[in-house]
Amino acid sequence: MFNLFLSFLKIGFLAFGGGYGALSLIQDEIVHLNHWIDPETFLNLIAIAQITPGPIAINSATFVGFELFGIYGSIVATLGVILPSVFWLFLLELIIKLLSKKIDIQKIFFTLRLSTFSLIIAATLRIGISSIFDVFTIILFVGAFTVLKVFKPSVVWIVLGCGICGIIYSFFY
Repeated sequence: MFNLFLSFLKIGFLAFGGGYGALSLIQDEIVHLNHWIDPETFLNLIAIAQITPGPIAINSATFVGFELFGIYGSIVATLGVILPSVFWLFLLELIIKLLSKKIDIQKIFFTLRLSTFSLIIAATLRIGISSIFDVFTIILFVGAFTVLKVFKPSVVWIVLGCGICGIIYSFFY
């Protein structure tokens, strides 16, 4: 359980940009390095984290912790991913107070945004490639992307529509 705490503490310290930026770190840590869950379960974890309220990193920590050690594991993993945020907030407040007159804070935040963008792109590519595994998922992806680009509906409708299509597809194949 200590290794679980340390893993999510590391994710919490290194995951800038929210849950989407953290997805590749979470995947590396829980799928590739520690082998706590398999890639297919990771995709299910992302789906569950998306439909439940709360940040993706916290939902992921809670899910993995519960899968490994039950309720105590979910508490330990969730604390591990939350504690660094508290640390970063205090540290950033201190730095901004000390240096705001001497350096351009906007340049620092611009650099952080760029690094976050690269993490989001990496997670999108990793998860996207592992999610498309047959002709149906390719068609569903292209259809959902097209509907999003052309009609710009709420993402909720896309998720619901794809879920319904997946349920219908599973009855026939």
